[in-house]
Amino acid sequence: MPEERDEPSFEQRVLRELPSVRAYLRRVAGPEGEPEDLLQEVAARALKYSSAFDPARELGPWLRAMALRLVIDQRERTRRAPGELRHTPEAQERGLELVEHREDLQQRLARLTAVERDVLVRFHGRGESVRAIAIALAMPEGTVKSHLHRARKRLGAVEAP
Repeated sequence: MPEERDEPSFEQRVLRELPSVRAYLRRVAGPEGEPEDLLQEVAARALKYSSAFDPARELGPWLRAMALRLVIDQRERTRRAPGELRHTPEAQERGLELVEHREDLQQRLARLTAVERDVLVRFHGRGESVRAIAIALAMPEGTVKSHLHRARKRLGAVEAP
């Protein structure tokens, strides 16, 4: 009498495939791609979406496709992430330049009167029009232009509006 073999459960099949998925992730994501974290996510998603898997198909390709999608998503998130300063000498130097520039700008703006500074920041910093500034500050447009001209002159960079 032939022995009946129990088919392995979906979870057992996933566990058997994980070493090959790990190797795949190491090749595709590289060490900086955190392959172990991605592997855990593949396993979690496989279990979550087990009902979407067609048991007539091979499990390995399905898991590797899921892994590849995770790698692509991770790279896209990294690419879209705000410009984080990486700890390179160039990035540190650039950071110092930005700090020095900001300090210089603050010193120059401190030389201006409150109205000149407000008009200058509204015009150049916020992109407001002369008319919008005049309305917001309840003053004639010509007066706004005068304050803008004086502010630029005091900063040492006279430009036409």
